[in-house]
Amino acid sequence: MNGEDLFKGIVSGDNDSIIADVARAGLAFLSKGYEKAVTMRNKKYDKGDGVTTVSVPVISVGNITAGGTGKTPMVHFICDALSKKGFHPTVLSRGYKAKDNSESIIISEHGTLLVEPEVSGDEAWLLAKVLPQSSVIIGRKRIASAQLAIDELGADCLVMDDGFQHRALHRDKDIVLIDASNPFGYEHVLPRGLLREPLDGLKRASSIVLTKVDQVDPGMVAALKQRLSHMVPHIPVYETTHKPRSVYTLDEWAQGDEGHQVGFGKEHTIMAVSGIGNPYSFTKTLEGCDYNVVHTMGFGDHHDFSNDDVVNIWKEAFAHSATAIMITEKDAVKLSQLRTIEDLQIPILVLSIGIEFKSGKQEFIENLGF
Repeated sequence: MNGEDLFKGIVSGDNDSIIADVARAGLAFLSKGYEKAVTMRNKKYDKGDGVTTVSVPVISVGNITAGGTGKTPMVHFICDALSKKGFHPTVLSRGYKAKDNSESIIISEHGTLLVEPEVSGDEAWLLAKVLPQSSVIIGRKRIASAQLAIDELGADCLVMDDGFQHRALHRDKDIVLIDASNPFGYEHVLPRGLLREPLDGLKRASSIVLTKVDQVDPGMVAALKQRLSHMVPHIPVYETTHKPRSVYTLDEWAQGDEGHQVGFGKEHTIMAVSGIGNPYSFTKTLEGCDYNVVHTMGFGDHHDFSNDDVVNIWKEAFAHSATAIMITEKDAVKLSQLRTIEDLQIPILVLSIGIEFKSGKQEFIENLGF
């Protein structure tokens, strides 16, 4: 069990040992201080203190919990929608796990990649790879990145990836994603739970998008929507699923070749390997495509795969009689850089995932304000 799984076992209450009880009490004490600091910070920004407005519209895509909710496919969806309307969006990413994000760096210009993944971090590089008409910039200082996008790339709109809590840059629209399988991070603010800020922060949202609604009981989705209708009654709520788009071999994906229809490789017994916030969500997606998943091997979110990891992946695949390994695009960014992955005597398949609205897709696009 990795540290992330151990932490989630404690904050979720699944670990009911005495030691976990003591840990929860300590984390609850720390949460009070964190919540107070976040609340004071939000009050400052609510007054407009320290907020900079740039000359083009800004759309923020973010969440209220730590962990994966589907921001990357949503940013992809929004950029595609804007490009079809004739705009030239630039994505502003913090560049998590980039080599150096202290200064703004242009990762791609109108679809042309300019750097290697280790420079940008996996998520920013993946966005740059899959957005043929958009540009991507990383940097901790989003205001500086925004100005660079406008001045040097001619951006006429900006999409801020993971921007809900980054309030120094004024945004015209705040899109908040909520994972239907764990919507409110065990109902506690970090570090006692996974909430990045108190739920009152949802009042800032322009739209709320529930993701992975197909992976939970419809009654749970209805209850979640009812709760949101009481918390934020005037904010539209949309339901989406993560829809598989294509399947590639790792070599095909790395070389930018055309993918195969979903179902490619279905004759194999699959081991699902992922370094994302919820690895079992990936497994459910595969099973929903009728893949025979015999084992799930989860790593921590944004895991930096090593050669030793590749050896352990092979051992686990052998132990569970898997004849192929399926990975996410985010993990393909890192695994494709390891030479040892080429030595595995087993196919490595990459699943490309997009976001699909159950209803209200056109309304959502129109609500972007373009």
